[in-house]
Amino acid sequence: MKDLPAEADVVFIGAGHNALVAAAYLLGAGRSVCLIDRMDQPGGWVRTEELGAPGYLHDRWSALHPALFGGPVWAELGPDLRRHGLEYTVAPLATGSSLPDGRTALAPVDPEALAAELDRLGESSGWGGLFSAVGPYLPAVFGLLNDGLDGPDAGTALAGLSSGSRQSTVPFERLLTGSALDLVRDHFRTEEMRCLALPWPLHLGAGPEAPASALWAVVALATFAIGNPTPVGGSGRLAEALAALVAERGGSVHVGVDVDEILVRDGSAAGVRTSDGATVMAREAVVASTTPDLLYGRLLRDAPGISAGVRGQAGAYQYRRGCFQVNLALSARPRFTDSRLDQGGAINLGRGVDALVTSVRQAEAGVLPVYPSVSWHEPTAVDPTRAPEGHAVVRLQALDVPHSPSADAAGTSYGTAGWDAATAEAFADRLVAEAELHAPGLAGLVVERHITTPADLARQNPNAGPGDHAQGDNSLVQAFSRRPIAAHRGGYGTAVPGLWQIGGATWPGPGVSGGSGRNLARALTDDKPAS
Repeated sequence: MKDLPAEADVVFIGAGHNALVAAAYLLGAGRSVCLIDRMDQPGGWVRTEELGAPGYLHDRWSALHPALFGGPVWAELGPDLRRHGLEYTVAPLATGSSLPDGRTALAPVDPEALAAELDRLGESSGWGGLFSAVGPYLPAVFGLLNDGLDGPDAGTALAGLSSGSRQSTVPFERLLTGSALDLVRDHFRTEEMRCLALPWPLHLGAGPEAPASALWAVVALATFAIGNPTPVGGSGRLAEALAALVAERGGSVHVGVDVDEILVRDGSAAGVRTSDGATVMAREAVVASTTPDLLYGRLLRDAPGISAGVRGQAGAYQYRRGCFQVNLALSARPRFTDSRLDQGGAINLGRGVDALVTSVRQAEAGVLPVYPSVSWHEPTAVDPTRAPEGHAVVRLQALDVPHSPSADAAGTSYGTAGWDAATAEAFADRLVAEAELHAPGLAGLVVERHITTPADLARQNPNAGPGDHAQGDNSLVQAFSRRPIAAHRGGYGTAVPGLWQIGGATWPGPGVSGGSGRNLARALTDDKPAS
């Protein structure tokens, strides 16, 4: 690895996908950049690797990239990323749901197949009514998601929300403040269709009863019009291609190096100091890809001039639930009771709407849920390179778990000592058992499994806080102009001039979109003031 440079135009703390995206744009605009990351390779949450048994390529964290693939980052950087080996594959099925009694609902990518499935379920009018109501808002919503709340096109997008209110039967405020639970009950008549839509806000950091979860459910369903793209070879191929593009354009990426402090001189960010005492000075800007509690509580812990109000907001940053994941290496492809679900995509496995609501409430109370909802993704359905010939990999994910459990709703002694080894193994067994209700014989195919608890997430990446994949609650109280904190007003500038913040804790929130990285680069190259 090259030595750290003495200075660069822009110095990044963190080399996750948003930082890499920003760096690629800035290098294209003639800036010099230096990215520094404590992890052993660039990419942050975007990583694919063998976890034991050879030949099985598992996505450690992120897996599906519809927001990036369908947004401006892919449109603008895609040709260069393809040159560096990145290709996406899209399953015929974007998402679906399965209940233990065999009822299922599918959301195929093909519009005719989707129409046929909605007709089978008797949900054509419900789906049509939902998108008739929200359709007038979607161009403006996606404009804000793609271009930022304070970007050059934000005014046009906000005006679009106003004009949409004159065309829609539903006020936008109802989406903004409403819950996904009310949304699915208002528009869908079948349990299986409600279960197809209801879990998706959890992926975006909001529970099904939380204010603003209605909007996140709509955003997810609308995004699935392009499917659920995943990189051939694994999610980590995105990080590799971005890092290669940054290197090609002359940027420097340094891994295994921990930034301990942001240097503030004459009231402005001037550079960074690493844990071993090295400094890198920034001629134009320091960019921190982190959460506000880490930014103000650690990196700016001794910085003068930051108000008690800002520090208080950062210290009160909220994390709601944890993420528990089981990566399975399988001796053969698993098969669902409903074979239509074998096509790939992200499948929601659960016991119904009430069970999901209950499990989220239990998780937020610090209790292991009896019946966790399971997000199922089998990349080998569309990418056989991810496993030895004839074999498969599956990721089971539960987003309705506590950061650190104190009890088990099932009445066992598990969880009383947090995520100890026995609790992790027992809860992994619970997830596999739930999945096997929908894919019989799954347990008998397991060659190897790898468990990631919320405590593991917290150790692996400080941006997870206590183990939150969404890097903080994304309900109305901490979304939009309040993300990451109210003092930032939804932008990327901070309380320190010359210091900017990006990543999942900033708008547009969690997930792989590259949005905050692109928006930050636009702000710097347009010489916009901090918000």
